[in-house]
This record gives sequence, C-alpha cells and structure tokens, in this order.
Amino acid sequence: MESVIKISWRGDQGEIMRAIESVKPDDSDSFTIEYAKAESDFLATITIKSNSLSSAKATADDILACLGAASVAADLLND
Repeated sequence: MESVIKISWRGDQGEIMRAIESVKPDDSDSFTIEYAKAESDFLATITIKSNSLSSAKATADDILACLGAASVAADLLND
C-alpha cells in the first residue's frame, strides 16, 4: 500500500523558494514539489510518496527539519 503525505506552505515566495532549495538535493526521488500563485498568495506543496507510512513519515520529518532550519537562518540574516 502506498502512503502519501502532503506538506503545504503559503507565504512569501522568496522565503519559500530559498527554503525549498535547501531540501531539493536531499532525496528528490521520494518527493515532488509543486508551486501555485494566486493574486498575492504563493503556495508550495511537497508530496511525499512511499511504500510504507514509516518511510514517508521519516522523509517528511527530514524535509520539515530542513525547511525549519532554512527559515530560521533566513530570519537571522534578515535581522
């Protein structure tokens, strides 16, 4: 059975794109990234697919940790 986890992030396009660039090299075979823009909103959706829920969760945890670290680093650089 395939497991799917989706992570959606809405916000500033520049911040989102920089943070996602830090995730892309990680293991891009296990997830896809889609972008959407509507008026002033920017949305990135990361879809993780795996043969097991535990593997999908581990990948999601890794991605969220990378996104969190990139976001904190960006905040520090902007201050």
